Amino acid sequence: MKIALLRHGPTEWNAAGRIQGHTDIPLSKTGYAQMAARALPFAFPRVYASPMLRARQTARALSLADPLLDARLIEQNWGAWEGLARDGEDAFVKAGSEQGEAFRPGGGESTGELHARVAAFLKDVARQDGDAVVVAHLGVLRAAYTLATGWNMTTPMPADLDVSRILLLSLDVGGKPKIEGLNLAFISKTAPPA
Repeated sequence: MKIALLRHGPTEWNAAGRIQGHTDIPLSKTGYAQMAARALPFAFPRVYASPMLRARQTARALSLADPLLDARLIEQNWGAWEGLARDGEDAFVKAGSEQGEAFRPGGGESTGELHARVAAFLKDVARQDGDAVVVAHLGVLRAAYTLATGWNMTTPMPADLDVSRILLLSLDVGGKPKIEGLNLAFISKTAPPA
């Protein structure tokens, strides 16, 4: 089976460089409009989403009706770091993210715990019939990419992973992911200028 993962649209906190995690931030007006102007390049029969507002709003903007909400798709819990502004592009490296799966922000969830819940979700989805779309978060896409590639997360995010685009995986019967398509483009709903 195939499963397409995409990140929610932009929020005000994204624009400000603030860590969202479990804080339930809505899409910005610009973010909603951006997602409403897009469509998926395929139609899959099943749709899942994180229960967080920004993911549900993204599903609605993309006209993905009645997604099944699954808490395993919630963003990583960043604990006391939520709401803080990142200090540069290398902020997470400075904070110790080179620990890979052992990395745990203050009072939050470890990267390994995030990977375990995403792996459990993929395993459950693989047991069902039909391809699926997932609307989730940066951490969930990184976890799925990691499970598919074996990236140990001790280095910065690979340049070949663009989380503003669609990550397409195939799942074997046990839920083991393999990359089928990386950085797939959305289709524009707006007509090109004449």
